[in-house]
Amino acid sequence: MLAAIAHVLGGDVKLSSLNSRAALPGQGAQALHADWSGPVPEGAYLVCNSIWLLDPFTEENGATRVVPGSHRTGTVPSEAMPEPSAQHPQEVQLLAPAGTVVVFNSHTWHGGTRNNSDAPRRALHSYFCRRGQPQQLDQRGYIRPETRARLSDAARYLLDV
Repeated sequence: MLAAIAHVLGGDVKLSSLNSRAALPGQGAQALHADWSGPVPEGAYLVCNSIWLLDPFTEENGATRVVPGSHRTGTVPSEAMPEPSAQHPQEVQLLAPAGTVVVFNSHTWHGGTRNNSDAPRRALHSYFCRRGQPQQLDQRGYIRPETRARLSDAARYLLDV
């Protein structure tokens, strides 16, 4: 996973945030979006995400949809589509069993679909950025000195603490 993230970001990597998402029954639909505020030139990617599937991603339970190649367009859905909540003709759903980890360039247009099942669809997101970018969660502001002291050099580097 880290090798894939490093490939997208040219080896210039730090953890930006770690969070969970649980699409509850009847919820979870998102407009297509990129995890960056605006377009970037092809190859100048700043962010990369991984989704750790705690439950299977199925058509019924609100799997994430992506538009392959959209990270190369130099635009974002809100600028390119009249209605980013609408289905995109090139979108595909990430359908996979629990335990799968999906890594994708976060400039790729993506969004959750509605969970039409009777159970939550749960996932963890580990989101990375280039080292010169601010973290979504400032790790330095939250880490305790005793915790930092127990970390390896590699972990301190990855967390940027």
